[in-house]
Amino acid sequence: MQTFLTIRTFLPADAEALMALVRELQAHERQFYDRMKQPAEIHAWYVDALLKQCADEAGEILIGEMEGTVIAYATIFTRAVCDEIDEIPFTFARVGDLAVTSVRRGQGIGKAMLAECERRARAAGARWLRVASLAGNAQARSTYRSFGFEEQFVSSEKRLD
Repeated sequence: MQTFLTIRTFLPADAEALMALVRELQAHERQFYDRMKQPAEIHAWYVDALLKQCADEAGEILIGEMEGTVIAYATIFTRAVCDEIDEIPFTFARVGDLAVTSVRRGQGIGKAMLAECERRARAAGARWLRVASLAGNAQARSTYRSFGFEEQFVSSEKRLD
């Protein structure tokens, strides 16, 4: 029997499963960036903050589900604004978060989530879609490159202590 991925909009009943995925993402990303909050610190306030961002930037939280189990989530914001002092102001879409539970990584689920984000960005009339990742997260960066993303900005940091 073949198992299919369903991608749908977040429902309030998904909050606990979403927080579990966020905690798993935090734990994963802490190996690349030591200033991530501890996974145990993620609670309902995180979902509230995502929903506020969605309201502010015409966004949605997407849930990836297989056999009734939440296994992935992504946020897509279709009205992000670039208002850098040296650029012409413009709007774009951006993928905020993208997480797939560790037992399902490498199965194309992240790419399916990205494809749905892109579909929604196009439907909203966006001309550009952005996604960011931690520099040390080679798996995420590789996935984004294979999906057609090109790095536009590189940020560097030097520890001073």
